[in-house]
Amino acid sequence: MVRLCIFLLFSLVSFLAHAEDPPLKFCYVDHSMSPWVIGTNQGLVISAIRKAEKELHQTFELVRLPWKRCLNEVKEGRIQAAIGASYLKERASWGSYPTTAQGRLNKDLRLFNASFYLYKRVGSEVRWHDQQLMNLEQQHIGIQLGYSVGRELEKHGYPITYLPASDDLVNAFRSGELDFIVLESSEAKRIISTAPSLKNTIIRDDEPIMVAEQFLLFNTNYYLAHQAQVNTIWETLAHIRKSRAYQMEAANALKFE
Repeated sequence: MVRLCIFLLFSLVSFLAHAEDPPLKFCYVDHSMSPWVIGTNQGLVISAIRKAEKELHQTFELVRLPWKRCLNEVKEGRIQAAIGASYLKERASWGSYPTTAQGRLNKDLRLFNASFYLYKRVGSEVRWHDQQLMNLEQQHIGIQLGYSVGRELEKHGYPITYLPASDDLVNAFRSGELDFIVLESSEAKRIISTAPSLKNTIIRDDEPIMVAEQFLLFNTNYYLAHQAQVNTIWETLAHIRKSRAYQMEAANALKFE
């Protein structure tokens, strides 16, 4: 009886201590990346995060920020994790991605995949082939600020013009400021579907420039102090992504493809 009382008391103290913990802060991009992020606290990936909250009996505070600022807040430790970050070596210097027992990036624990394509004017001979842009010469490519695909193209020496959001890139294309822009394919379809006139002027290149796994990227200091908790969050999100209910939700959201 004494042992039972001690156990119950210990459990109560542990529960109260856990209940008093502040919610984990996750940030995400402050514009649409349909269907994964749509406006404030909407989209497939936000839905997965909310499902994980219920399964884990935890509270996650979601903060909508410009992407570059989101990453910096995680880097500085003011926010615990960034939602939807692709792998970059420089990010891995301050952030933690899920890894396998062998220390490799565990792509099975991703949130989703994002495919980035070159969008160009109808009739253009510029194309992405064999890891390079053919016939580009010195023309600038428009890419969203903070996106890893921009860094990859910069490594090839291509001139990049960064703009805050995909809608800004499309507007620059329509005005003639840019003839070549890189967009995530699902987001591009959303934009083009709402502007029928674009269908006669813009075309997607055949090969993706990058297909990038998107992760919940944690601040490394936080990860090292809470490894079991973070690993459980990653695994829970992967389980949700593979669930029949979520797969049906994703299929419905992606049906326009």
